[in-house]
Amino acid sequence: MRIRRVRYLVNKRMQLGFTGIIIFFALFIGFEVYITIWPVASAYISDQLIEHVRHQIFVRTVLFLIPTVLVIIGFSVVISHRVVGPLYLIQRTIDDVVQGEDVQYLRLRKKDAPEIKNLANKINDLFAVIKELRKSTMTSNRSA
Repeated sequence: MRIRRVRYLVNKRMQLGFTGIIIFFALFIGFEVYITIWPVASAYISDQLIEHVRHQIFVRTVLFLIPTVLVIIGFSVVISHRVVGPLYLIQRTIDDVVQGEDVQYLRLRKKDAPEIKNLANKINDLFAVIKELRKSTMTSNRSA
């Protein structure tokens, strides 16, 4: 059975913060490349062409920047969802257990972070212990 989650932004603050950090670093690296290369390149460009070259660099940067930022946003949301999605599911399930509901074991997707899968397995072990304790408590309450 395939597990599908439809909401990619389950924790908007964290996921969009992660996306913002990635975009900031991408822009920072681009700026660093520009200030590193431009002084060297401009030394070989004649004064008559320098404004044309600056304009071309600006236009090409903007045209390249827009799709790049969109791709970065897409990838960072998908990648962060592989961590945040399972954590959201774990949190919701633990809340249900705390409220006394009988819950199913946690099942994560294949592509979810392996560290979180290990955590989910440990939580499933804990759920099994809780279910046994509840059964033994109910049995002892009935016999009393």
